Amino acid sequence: KEGGRAPEQNALNVDFTRQVPPMQITMTPAMVNRIKDNDGSEHNIMIIPDKECEVNKGLSSTRGGQMASIMYSENTPIGERRLKVPMLYTGDDWIETTWQQSMDIYAGLTKRILDEDGPEQILFNLFDHGGAGGGFENTWA
Repeated sequence: KEGGRAPEQNALNVDFTRQVPPMQITMTPAMVNRIKDNDGSEHNIMIIPDKECEVNKGLSSTRGGQMASIMYSENTPIGERRLKVPMLYTGDDWIETTWQQSMDIYAGLTKRILDEDGPEQILFNLFDHGGAGGGFENTWA
């Protein structure tokens, strides 16, 4: 369902029936995308900063302000290159695998290191830009 122009008709609670004052809201093409759910239904999304956030005072960073543009959408350049299934590096090549096999390998290796070498031998190197990765982008152990 598409939102309307009146404040009570849209998720932004902004009155689009008249000119929006400068600086009331920032809306850029990088903040919006059209995604498809697992059931095939399509949804328009807009990633907006949290106005009550103490850290950024309701503003978005350059990276955070474009999070919608990197959400998976099959008809975009990023979507066409986006991984859709976990990949396993075999030493020679990357192969597709399942989520279950990926988690089994990850948990098994972690358990083996803990059992054989102790917790001091576990290292996680990760970072997250505060969005899509949820802490699991560019992550390795």
